[in-house]
Amino acid sequence: MATFFGIDERNAQGYLDRHAVCLPHLPDGSADLHGIVSPIRHEDIVFIKQCTPQSSLRIKAVGVVQSDFPLAGEDEICLPVEWVWKGEKVLDNLDEVLSLCGEPLYEEHNITVQREIIDLLPAKYQLPPAW
Repeated sequence: MATFFGIDERNAQGYLDRHAVCLPHLPDGSADLHGIVSPIRHEDIVFIKQCTPQSSLRIKAVGVVQSDFPLAGEDEICLPVEWVWKGEKVLDNLDEVLSLCGEPLYEEHNITVQREIIDLLPAKYQLPPAW
């Protein structure tokens, strides 16, 4: 099963156009590699979200990581992503995930959110009916 990573919309500028997801930076400008690089793998699910502690979670895009290796020629550390869904899916009543609104990149553990994201994936990324 793929791992799910949520990306705050404010930190996702250009990701859709570049067909990539880039790793966040620390305040000193260096890449925040600790605990991030090794977990993101080929075929993991990434999603761009928008939320504030006072609102619902809004999923803006869903993508599938295409390689374990960063894109060549990038100034940042960016992994290639096929963005397979773009739009706006609103999820209500998810108080436990709203505490992560300020995080630029995090691993999503909420099964309700994961199921909603899976439902947005095209058929080729869906599990077979036998599951």
